[in-house]
Amino acid sequence: MTTAAERALITLEYPAIRALLAERSSFTPGRELAEALTPVTDAREADRLQDETAAARDLLRAQPSAGIGGARDIRDSLRRARLGGSLEPLQLIEIADTIRAAEKLFADVHPYPPLAAKARFARPPRDVAEAIEHAIAGTGEVLDRASPRLGSLRAALRGAQARLQQRLDGLLRSPDLSRALQEQLITQRGGRYVVPVKAEMRGAVKGIVHDQSASGATVFIEPLEILEANNALREAELAESAEVRRVLDELSRRVERAGEDLDSVTTALAALDLLLAKAELAAHLECERPVLDSHGILDLVGARHPLLVERGTGVVPIDVRLGSDFRALVITGPNTGGKTVTLRTIGLLVLMAASGLQIPAARGSRVPVVRRVFADIGDEQSIAQSLSTFSSHLRNVVATLAEAERDDLALLDELGAGTDPDEGAALAMAVLETLLERGVLVAATTHYPELKAFALNTPGVSNASVEFDAESLRPTYRLHIGLPGSSNAFAIASRLGLDNAVLTRAESHLSELHRSLERTLREAERSARRSRTEADELLLQSRRALRQAESAREGAAKRNLVDEARAALAEAETTRRSAATPEQAPGATVPIAVGSPVHVEGVSEPGTLLSIDDRGMADVAAGPLRLRVPASSLRPARAAQESHLATRPVIGGSAAAVSLQLDLRGARAEEALEVLDRYLNDAAVAGVDRLRIVHGKGTGALRTAVREVLSRHPLVRAHEPAGAAEGGDGATIVRL
Repeated sequence: MTTAAERALITLEYPAIRALLAERSSFTPGRELAEALTPVTDAREADRLQDETAAARDLLRAQPSAGIGGARDIRDSLRRARLGGSLEPLQLIEIADTIRAAEKLFADVHPYPPLAAKARFARPPRDVAEAIEHAIAGTGEVLDRASPRLGSLRAALRGAQARLQQRLDGLLRSPDLSRALQEQLITQRGGRYVVPVKAEMRGAVKGIVHDQSASGATVFIEPLEILEANNALREAELAESAEVRRVLDELSRRVERAGEDLDSVTTALAALDLLLAKAELAAHLECERPVLDSHGILDLVGARHPLLVERGTGVVPIDVRLGSDFRALVITGPNTGGKTVTLRTIGLLVLMAASGLQIPAARGSRVPVVRRVFADIGDEQSIAQSLSTFSSHLRNVVATLAEAERDDLALLDELGAGTDPDEGAALAMAVLETLLERGVLVAATTHYPELKAFALNTPGVSNASVEFDAESLRPTYRLHIGLPGSSNAFAIASRLGLDNAVLTRAESHLSELHRSLERTLREAERSARRSRTEADELLLQSRRALRQAESAREGAAKRNLVDEARAALAEAETTRRSAATPEQAPGATVPIAVGSPVHVEGVSEPGTLLSIDDRGMADVAAGPLRLRVPASSLRPARAAQESHLATRPVIGGSAAAVSLQLDLRGARAEEALEVLDRYLNDAAVAGVDRLRIVHGKGTGALRTAVREVLSRHPLVRAHEPAGAAEGGDGATIVRL
């Protein structure tokens, strides 16, 4: 039974990389190594493999013709020799060619230590190659010089053939025999020379009948006149054949004695063939050597999926990072926007790097060496196995959770999809939390707004989005770290002509959480774009000032102006880098009380401070969002907002951090109402103004009791059934 990590190799198409490698192998044992290639889990071992591939690329740049040459797979011949068998001439020639190819390649790799190490213990038995080449021609013919006896035997054989031919020529000229022959020719039957005689005249030719034609009209007779000459020739042939067998057997025994050396030569050739194949594949895919990281940090720049490159598909390079300031990445955006390809690219490049393969990414790209990679990617819905999309995904997630540990990488596509959105999102968050607690690196894709909020709210988790061009209705396939994406369903529907009234009605059904997230996203995108534009303009101005200063000719004035311009340019570069890679901006630490209105850096809506723990992390309710952020990122809300918020009733007391949702399902009505009352008071103390009470549908008794209490509770301003996206009649939205 295969493990989840083993199945991930197939999911990520690692066997296709093996196949590309095998295609570039010139040696059967090397091809077998390519087909059996597996990633290593030790960073030092992976770095050694990368050294070997880099050296192989250097060798091919210096000597493009370097390679296996005439080496052949001689393993079957070696096995036969070990069993005492005699090898055929062509098998011996293959062994000699392999020895010569090894000698040349080992000399070629000598200046490259990582490659030379592969041949360090291989000793090509040159004497065996010389003996074979002395005895056997390249065509496989055993030469007369193979042994002194063979030379004399072949001389005797040629003499016997000449004498026999002379006797046969005399017979053919005989008038008596000519009348009896069917044709004027000499042929062979059973290794004996014979003449074709008419069947009706067989009595006219004295000799031994060896055969008869299919029609019976001709018999093949060995005349008595050539019997002795035939015997002499046959004896000479048998003697020559026996000596040839003796020569081949002697060479075979030499091969047998050199078996260990030939085994080591074959092993070294296979290893070098694999490395040369790695180098050729790297050149073909325009790869670079990755920087291997043993601390779980991934930082890919200009990364391309190798199989898309191989197919000639236009590939948009992506930049993606993971494992430095966050260990989980939640990728959102439209369908076919590149989310899944991003996961596949991450997984496949991690596997390639750990296998000693260079990767199609910019130089300096950093790749972690992980213990295992887990992947749930694509729809494995199966009618035969009665598995829905959700069940097939969940089966893979369960297997991942059963095995994944620290220093593993998990890639989860459409996490929690295929079921009730609320339950699917909750399950997805629980899976991510579990993997984070274990120290697993995680990259996941989703359409759930709850997961976008989870990524905003949870330390160690970051959002990312694939870009979409709303004008062309096409994805750009670019990946942006730090910002959640939108599915763009409404933009696409509008461009395709869906009635505005329908779109307006659809927007009214969106949950408040979804609307707030979309507003935050749009403001963050505008802010980032504005920052980049301003930084670019500042950089352009500074560079222009520097050029003007350097073209000046005044001495002291020139120096001062240049210095000022250079300082401005350095400042502009810093500003531009900050804009290109936004980081959490430290704000002034302000003694803000729990319950006061605050702004959170990067969030468009003001919120209410719920609590601050000992580690300096603050819980803030911003509309339907519950955020957990550093307290240093908070600042007071503007006066207008403060005065607006101050019109709310002030309730004394204090409360711990309050969830924005209360789940009463499964509780008895009396217990549920008691919990509900405490929850409403705590929420009011914390300054929360919108709550979601989940009571379920069931018989309706609990729902009726809850809504009756809400209708007369002094802290409740209004309540209404939840929208379809928030549970419908199974939940109630409360305004305090």
